[in-house]
Amino acid sequence: MSVISSKDVNEIIRKTLSIINSKIMNHGEITGYILYKMMEYENTYAEQNYTEQELVDYTMLGILHDIGLYKEENIKNVSDFETKNLWSHSIYGFLFLKYLSPIGDRAEIVLYHHLDYSLYSMIQSRYMHVIELLNMADKMDTALHLKEEKLEPDYFTKYRNIKFSGAAMDLFQKAEKHYGIMENLVSGKYREELNVLLAKRAFSEQYKKGFLEMLVYTIDFRSEHTVIHTLATVNFAQQLGRLSHVSGKDLRDLYYGALLHDLGKIAIPLHILESTGRLDDDEMKVMKAHVRITEMILEGVVDDDVLQIAVRHHEKLDGTGYHKGLSAEDMTLPQQIIAVADILSALYGKRSYKEAFSKEKILGIMNSDAGGGKINASVVAILEKNYDGIIAEFEKEKESTIGLYLKIKEQYAIMIERFKRFD
Repeated sequence: MSVISSKDVNEIIRKTLSIINSKIMNHGEITGYILYKMMEYENTYAEQNYTEQELVDYTMLGILHDIGLYKEENIKNVSDFETKNLWSHSIYGFLFLKYLSPIGDRAEIVLYHHLDYSLYSMIQSRYMHVIELLNMADKMDTALHLKEEKLEPDYFTKYRNIKFSGAAMDLFQKAEKHYGIMENLVSGKYREELNVLLAKRAFSEQYKKGFLEMLVYTIDFRSEHTVIHTLATVNFAQQLGRLSHVSGKDLRDLYYGALLHDLGKIAIPLHILESTGRLDDDEMKVMKAHVRITEMILEGVVDDDVLQIAVRHHEKLDGTGYHKGLSAEDMTLPQQIIAVADILSALYGKRSYKEAFSKEKILGIMNSDAGGGKINASVVAILEKNYDGIIAEFEKEKESTIGLYLKIKEQYAIMIERFKRFD
């Protein structure tokens, strides 16, 4: 059985990113829909011949074209960033999708989606036509939201073949007349059409895995430490699962459960998430809410075994954990393993409020918890026996992860300077 269905990939993205900023998510879905309908029209009435996979990839790029905006603070109007401050989010979104998503080979479409059509001769891309269409789709939704801010009444006449492609404008008008795009946007029918498109294309497990992994990296918009903690928990859970000889399915479920276990932290205020001191009782209540939020995001979307592993990582065998106060008899071995992996990751990791603990201190704390009946003593014993090897394997993986972050930041600094020539 699959961890997540093809149609639910967009659903989990929508549920998660809407928590950060629902306006950006709505704009992305509408832009993705408009782009899809323009391409569908071309497939039917023009000489284009997009494959189903291409239609899905381009639609997903449309939905995620402003993913770089989620990193911005206090966005009230998406249109503010669609008409100025263009390159910062375009470049970051491009790098994010290039390195951290399964559609990275097409990510340059996002990079150029704000480039004026009159400047297209300054760039080279195998996706020039799609860039034209995304630029048009983006402008159509932005124009709808700019009406109150007095968009120039003759904008689409005055700037034809200057800010946007005239051919793309003509294509949009034909698709609008044929499919009733605007009517579908108003009625909400567009979401059903997106679901149909994404449901009829059976995504490969690798493709779906890539989007789930991408979601975890979106937590980086709030807290880099939380991303590293998540990746450490995945690594430790996998290693402890193998050493505990769990089944192949359980090992798979452990991977995804650990990957998604802190997704709810995307909703936790940054001053709590990155607090440099001990949280008070009220702050701790807010922090603990991340488990319930994770459950709300994953419920009805991912396989139930994965869901239960993800939302039980703070449960204790003696019933003192949260958020349901379960006991040992209520928890499977994979659920008990992730609880150990999560604690190991928290103790080993360097955080805003603490340095990494030593091996002796970590094992001392974990043996104390095991002896007190809070976490699985057998799993802790396996950890103690294999501690050095487990840490060495994690450090090897961590090096490549940190390297990826540094690569993105370095390339961003270079590109933001280079793109000043388009201003």
